[in-house]
Amino acid sequence: MTAFRDLSFLLDPRSVAIVGASPKSGWPARIWSNLQQFEYAGKIYPVNPNYETIWGMRCYPSMEVLPEVVDHAVIIIPADRVMELLRKSQRTLFRSATIYSGGFGEGGDPEGLKRKEFLQAYARERGVHFCGPNCMGLVSTRSRAMLFPDVRLGDMREGGLAIVAQSGGLLGSLVRAAVNWGIGLSYFVTSGNEADAELSDYLNHFLNDEQTRVIGAFIEGVRDGEKFIAVAQKALRLGKPIIALKVGRSAKGGAAAMAHTGALAGNDRVFDAVCLQNGIVRVRNLDELLNATELFLNLNHLPPGKKTAFVTFSGGLKGLLSDLAQDAEVELSQLKPETEAELGKLLGVGSSVGNPLDTGWGGLSSQETYLKCVHLLLDDPQVDLLALQEELPQSNLRPDKESNLQALAKIAQENSKSIAMFSMITQSINDYGLQFKQGCRLPFLQGAENMVQTMKRLAMFGEAVRLYREKKSLGTPSLKPLSPKVKEALAQKRVLNEWEAYSVLAEYGIPLAKVRLATAVADAARAAGEIGYPVALKLVAPGITHKTELDGIRLNLSKPHEVETAWKKIEQAFKDQRPGEVLAGFLVQEMVSGVETIIGTDNDPQFGPVVMFGLGGQFVEIYQDVTFCIAPITLDEANRMIRSIKGFPLLTGFRGAPPVDEQSLCRAIVSVSELAAAGKDLIQSIDINPFICLERGGKAVDAVIIIRASVEQKEKH
Repeated sequence: MTAFRDLSFLLDPRSVAIVGASPKSGWPARIWSNLQQFEYAGKIYPVNPNYETIWGMRCYPSMEVLPEVVDHAVIIIPADRVMELLRKSQRTLFRSATIYSGGFGEGGDPEGLKRKEFLQAYARERGVHFCGPNCMGLVSTRSRAMLFPDVRLGDMREGGLAIVAQSGGLLGSLVRAAVNWGIGLSYFVTSGNEADAELSDYLNHFLNDEQTRVIGAFIEGVRDGEKFIAVAQKALRLGKPIIALKVGRSAKGGAAAMAHTGALAGNDRVFDAVCLQNGIVRVRNLDELLNATELFLNLNHLPPGKKTAFVTFSGGLKGLLSDLAQDAEVELSQLKPETEAELGKLLGVGSSVGNPLDTGWGGLSSQETYLKCVHLLLDDPQVDLLALQEELPQSNLRPDKESNLQALAKIAQENSKSIAMFSMITQSINDYGLQFKQGCRLPFLQGAENMVQTMKRLAMFGEAVRLYREKKSLGTPSLKPLSPKVKEALAQKRVLNEWEAYSVLAEYGIPLAKVRLATAVADAARAAGEIGYPVALKLVAPGITHKTELDGIRLNLSKPHEVETAWKKIEQAFKDQRPGEVLAGFLVQEMVSGVETIIGTDNDPQFGPVVMFGLGGQFVEIYQDVTFCIAPITLDEANRMIRSIKGFPLLTGFRGAPPVDEQSLCRAIVSVSELAAAGKDLIQSIDINPFICLERGGKAVDAVIIIRASVEQKEKH
């Protein structure tokens, strides 16, 4: 079972020491001021040997002379003095601490890394927990522990959003924006370099907090993939969304993350797969994060499905919403003919019935008509989510508008489907709007594109929760252990060539093309006759993974003399390019014609074995039409993988071609994922390219398995 750190003292301290306290303006003074402003009820101990009193309070020369072991130490001193503070004390001085200074290996410097290792050892030995280093602290609105140096958060109020960010400056801006939206917070934390408490520990604490209903995370890197997945699964079980904004999609973004927190940004496609598979709501920017937070905090229900309908008053916006929905791949509701007919009768001339629905003047002129339209849409079984063009009132000049919104709020509470309001563009919210919003439990989304993206993410989260519960009800299937034969093959400290890889794949039931190993020309011709012409001839040599680069393949050989000629040409080409190296032989393989796909795996450094599927062949690295999933996977997950690639129509029978055997393909993907998961300590990657899909069944036509030991051996050299 995954172990999470208990962060109770860290996030809700009853006493605080401020180490580095100073009457001068700066972070210690700001934090003390914030504690006063937010009426922190716990004890505060300023610590600085240079002062007897600070802020009208006694100042202690060191933590050793404090009258108690404090719950939390705010340590705002340089890295070398942090080390001095921790090393000289023989007893535990605090139960938790936030270290604000940098210099603990953020950029990979050796001295800083040593300091970080010391902090980690100190935390283990003393049973304490650290936030940071290299951070801006944290806030708990429940305990009023405002241990954050930004003084521009005076309007912050308690609420259901908790945020953790590996960037302090960005979090300050995000929290101020949340305040401007009228979003209340339970916690926010800048986790920094995460020498001790890390991202998943904070997420777990937030999930355990009853006040917290939505969790936001700004992520630069995931240090423990197993814990991250465990906490994501817990969020699904509880039905609490984790909204993640992760940087590092670009090479420069990944490098910046490494320099900032010392965390690897990782393979972004793998992180995407983790989010999709485990219900993490991934957003692209801060505006989307705020919109998603607004939606989830003010929802009455998760949607029963993914089919979405939009209502507007503008023909132009109807067209724009159609385009945005198509770009975002939103599943639009196909309204029943009866629904469309009733809407047409209600709205009359000037409306445009369909989805999106343009109510025209009929919807604008009569609240009764408009609300009847809303009821008709919600009664349609094809509608699971409904987004209505409605803006927050900015003054009391439109009582009819406020009455309409209150009626919609009542409908939203009574209906099992998800309802949201949206504005065409992003707008500021004045005090009147904020006050109205607090009394009207409706989500108000900002901007048409943000709304479309956010509604899609709500639909995906609702589906993820349903799938998680269905999967749990079926139980977790046991993983087939590696057989002695497979263990022996994977014990090699080198790359397994195609012939060796086939023996491993066969043990896991992965269908293979008919193939023979030949060590002499006569054997090759005989094998071709047994298999049946035409055949392919492929070289087998140690360490060769891409045979085409050595001109090591000949296809469609129809006669014995063609096999002999091909053998000699490949052999000569190999000798010319790899003088002194020895061929292990040649593979003679049946020719297989069908749709070329790729099934592969990789042992990701953060999340472990991942399985990949996509269109295959020699251009796979150019087109990159592939998708990932954390291994092992189920048949349903494999089915979703094959349907998610752009080339899926090629599998269903494109331009008169017969459809491929999807069930056989799914079984092959599942089997490869199970092999990768069972052999995670031995296998670095598996590459089956191509796996040729047929009308009945499918066959692996090329394969290579890279052993972890061979990669580690190479890295040492």
